[in-house]
Amino acid sequence: MRVFNEPVMPVPKLPEPAFAAADRNVGLFVAFRVLFNTRFYYPVFMVMFLDYGITVEEFGLLNALWAAAIVLLEVPSGALADLVGRRRLVVAGAGLMVLEMLLLVLVPVPSAWVLPALAANRIVSGAAEAFISGADEALAFESLAACGRAGEWPRVLERLLRASGIVTIVAMITGSLVYDPGLLDRVARGIGLAGGFTEADTFRLPIWLTLASACGAFAAALAMREPPRARRADGQAEALEPASAPGLAAAFHQTATTARWILTQPLVLLVIVAGMLIDLPIRQVLVVSSEIYATIGIPTPAFGLVSASSALLGLAVAGPLRRLALGASARANGLVLAAVTLVGLAGVAAFVPLGGVVFMILLSTVLRMVVFLQSHYLNQLVDSARRATVLSFRGLAVNVGYGLGSLGFAAATLASARIVGADACFQATVGLLPWAFLLACGGLWAYARRLRPDRAAMLRPGGFGQPP
Repeated sequence: MRVFNEPVMPVPKLPEPAFAAADRNVGLFVAFRVLFNTRFYYPVFMVMFLDYGITVEEFGLLNALWAAAIVLLEVPSGALADLVGRRRLVVAGAGLMVLEMLLLVLVPVPSAWVLPALAANRIVSGAAEAFISGADEALAFESLAACGRAGEWPRVLERLLRASGIVTIVAMITGSLVYDPGLLDRVARGIGLAGGFTEADTFRLPIWLTLASACGAFAAALAMREPPRARRADGQAEALEPASAPGLAAAFHQTATTARWILTQPLVLLVIVAGMLIDLPIRQVLVVSSEIYATIGIPTPAFGLVSASSALLGLAVAGPLRRLALGASARANGLVLAAVTLVGLAGVAAFVPLGGVVFMILLSTVLRMVVFLQSHYLNQLVDSARRATVLSFRGLAVNVGYGLGSLGFAAATLASARIVGADACFQATVGLLPWAFLLACGGLWAYARRLRPDRAAMLRPGGFGQPP
């Protein structure tokens, strides 16, 4: 398949099964990523955890455990994927997702086992995220690259964005509805059943649905096949075939080697850092979205509908986003994303009654665009031998940035409470986000000037060309 604005590359003469295997892996990658990220409990996440009988403080501690597990395992697991094979890490991550859901389904409530089970769930969930981060994407991209079809990657990302949008709409609405015992009671009585549902009956229904999704992700992971390593121009493999048991020492060596390599690559550094800076304030806003919705007058039952609307917009921009990635330069796309993010943050900070939800949806769409463009650019810049490791560094940067941003948000909220009072401190802190983002953009501009990246590459339509 020819993609416009991509350089014409000679396609190796491979047997037809190689092309069929690439198509199979790409289809399974889309299915796996969609199923892995389909969490029916997201619209009621915090409320659902509190229904287990824990406190708000314990909920915060559990999320800290989740973040710590990701940060500790993110990059070593990516390095391990490059060494032992990406499929093994994807299968392991999918298996851990099944386990994390089983912990939530099986723990009795109330009991002394609740907090230990929830802590184990958060650690296993973080490990699952870390294991698949970079590995699934590297497996799919290498499947295309092995038969000379790397230029099709933006189309795969477009396909993923569309599929994710459709499934997210269904999951967000369904998760909100099945959690509500009153609604289920009315439906049951409407079809002639006894009804009488309580919160104890329904609060785990979104988890059961997510367990089914996890089983689907596990099946998709098992069906994937490890692609052959990409070949250099001289016909030699870029790296040895995956070792059977390289050990943790080899994984950490790969991590250290790749970290040093990233520090010598200005374009790779800029793609990772710029993505992190745009992701950080948007993710912070989305985490406290329920409080923002309450402040601007959005009723609680509509939270899932807002998430579904955001996913619907993601469907609409999938095609234009691919054309933007292939037709505009990395610099132009970065400036557009930064400008739209600033407008979205300023709009949210204005707390416009009801209408402020438009800016929340806009920021959610920008976040999808950042993920799309980072994947497009990094896969152009990174070779096969370290692809999953670099993609894991991208995930690590996002999670570390989010953690530091959360601490800063909490500190700013405490400071605002002393100045404007407890009632107005939340709005005052959100009001600081556009100014903080503007300052960060200035810092990135100064940092980019010191790095002196390849200006011609930054201005080249379609990004940075084929992977080296």
